[in-house]
Amino acid sequence: MLKRFLLGGVIIVLLTAAATATAAMETLHTIAHDLTLGGKAIHSTQLTVAQAGAPQTILIIGDDHIGPTTTYNTGGSDNVDGVHLLHADTMMLLRMDPNQGQTSVLSIPRDLMVNFSYHGQAYPDQKFNSAYSIGGADLVLKVAKATLPGITINHIIDFNFASFLGLVDAIGCVYVDVDHQYYNPTGDSYLAINIAPGYQRLCGENALSYVRYRHTDSDFVRVARQQDFIRQAKEQLGPFGLLSKYSQLAAAFGRAVSTDIRGTNEVAQLLDLAVFSTSRPIREVPFQVANTDYVLNHIDYVTATPYDIQQTLHDFLYENQTTRLATAVASANTTGTRRHPESTAAKDAQLGLLPIPGPAISAATLTARQVPFHLELPAVQTDPAVPSDFHSYTIRDQQGNLRHGYRIDWQQDELGGYYGIEGMDWTDPPLFANPTQTATIDGRQYMFIDDGAHIHDIGWISGHVLYWVSNTLLEDLTNAQMLAIAESAHPVR
Repeated sequence: MLKRFLLGGVIIVLLTAAATATAAMETLHTIAHDLTLGGKAIHSTQLTVAQAGAPQTILIIGDDHIGPTTTYNTGGSDNVDGVHLLHADTMMLLRMDPNQGQTSVLSIPRDLMVNFSYHGQAYPDQKFNSAYSIGGADLVLKVAKATLPGITINHIIDFNFASFLGLVDAIGCVYVDVDHQYYNPTGDSYLAINIAPGYQRLCGENALSYVRYRHTDSDFVRVARQQDFIRQAKEQLGPFGLLSKYSQLAAAFGRAVSTDIRGTNEVAQLLDLAVFSTSRPIREVPFQVANTDYVLNHIDYVTATPYDIQQTLHDFLYENQTTRLATAVASANTTGTRRHPESTAAKDAQLGLLPIPGPAISAATLTARQVPFHLELPAVQTDPAVPSDFHSYTIRDQQGNLRHGYRIDWQQDELGGYYGIEGMDWTDPPLFANPTQTATIDGRQYMFIDDGAHIHDIGWISGHVLYWVSNTLLEDLTNAQMLAIAESAHPVR
């Protein structure tokens, strides 16, 4: 059975040459069939057919499927004459490029101000997501191409929340490093949620509430959270998981999406590219904007200049080689003995870092009593940050073993600005399954999770415990700050 399984894996990886393999063709037919079971097929002249092996860009739309769209409301209400509007909750571009060092993800702000026409009628000063309410996925595609001049889009996928829940279930829930406490009671206009900070397994409604949360965040923070969720799900799945669970994933995916992807050839090209891309890090590309709080006729918009758009598109299409992590690591190797922070106080000040306050040390000492290993705490923090949460937890690993952990948060700013340090006696979680780089600094070996330009996590193992420092969802901390904080971490006695 092992030989047959390995052979099947090789066949799937080499799907572009699978025309002569009956078993592989049956697999492709199954996946292609599953994609016809969900929503309607999308046919659009706005799409560009991709050649085999070439980069592909996919427009992904996540809609709320509240009800049929029959009326457009320029006043911004969710209800017109008793008929609910259908809204696009997420609009994301995913680019898989074999020639680049990562898979790029770009979310288009749903409140971005745009102008467009539909069926001969002009719609000036609109929010980007209104295109979906007016003309569905095809109009979103048209407006996306007009918003990002020169972008080539090869496929479009329109999914609803049922497909999201199905995918999470097919993966087997997703291990996520939750950056702070998410809490909102039932009874108001937002989804109910109660998720504590720390590394944990999110399933079903909890996962959905987490990625849709906007109660105390901006749309930019929610987008960053969604991209981070995708990144962590990808690390958990990996190439092996994609191969071993492709049938469950395809069934869950295909039954709840509308897409132009039809036929075995298109499925073969995409699956081949997807398998290749799972070994590459996901680069979360921010959408450059000029104003996040522009008000017109009592409606809030996000605005972007032509230069912002040009920079956004360039960052999405091309890997930024000039700001690779290696530069920051090389700089860190010259800082000396970071483990003795008093010798680097001047450099800390230059980086905008200051010593951890006494009350935070006292709170960390109390938290240390709740975990069965040494709690490590940084000696420095960013200047505007405030220690906000000291939390211990337990978690079951992928083999069902009970693990212990803790997380300490600092709030960098009001909207999504939480970074922290964490420790867990599970040393090989999916979060660090594929570090983008390792480096030994001052005798300690670090594992880096980054997108090529920005560090998101820095981890190290000490005494059979994995410790790591995590950036904010918007990656507000610089690489130098992340390295300095990680290097200053020491056991609390």
